[in-house]
Amino acid sequence: MHKNVVLIPTYNEADTILNLIKDLQFVPIDVIVIDDNSPDGTADIVSSLSIPNVRLIENGNKKGIGPAYLAGFSIAIIDGYELIATMDADGSHSVADLQKMLEAGRDCDVVMGTRWILGGSVSNWALHRRFLSKFGTSYARFCLGLPYKDLTGGLRVYKGKTLGQLNLGLIQSNGYCFQIEMVRAFASMKSKIKEVPINFVEREKGISKMNRSIVLEAFLRVSIW
Repeated sequence: MHKNVVLIPTYNEADTILNLIKDLQFVPIDVIVIDDNSPDGTADIVSSLSIPNVRLIENGNKKGIGPAYLAGFSIAIIDGYELIATMDADGSHSVADLQKMLEAGRDCDVVMGTRWILGGSVSNWALHRRFLSKFGTSYARFCLGLPYKDLTGGLRVYKGKTLGQLNLGLIQSNGYCFQIEMVRAFASMKSKIKEVPINFVEREKGISKMNRSIVLEAFLRVSIW
């Protein structure tokens, strides 16, 4: 068992999950894959690997990224990991960026992988996706009074002890609004939060999970907050 862990939620990521897990073997970190009963056999691929530092949580029928992460957080906190990272399964986040953020996580409560600061970048994203991401962060910053430049990114590193102080039962969001709510919760605790530039690459295989309901949830929740 390593001292750090990365949580990877999956739904129909059979085309990408194996390569990501292989890349993560070059990092001293445990891997927990949380699968929402993917019909494409993602869970079967993970369970067949028999790699000591890789665990699979079969999270039942599709619940979304929020409940998947909460399930992973609960296990990671109980197991006493020092740093708990989150990462997309589709290849859009690099292991090199994760390593850089784990280093920064030694001195912070939260490290946010940020696309929209100097040194960060986005590749192969359509113009409307760039606009949606930037607008979502700008709107949330305005409504919630948060200074951070990328509130919706999924590559994060949390200090295990600080994460254990949150009442995770109060976190209700799904989709990328989950990422906003997590930062909001940590900011309310006066946690030390740092942004690190990352290089985001749009997925080459599989289908994006972004849809109108995810966007609407974020807009409504942020407006209410």
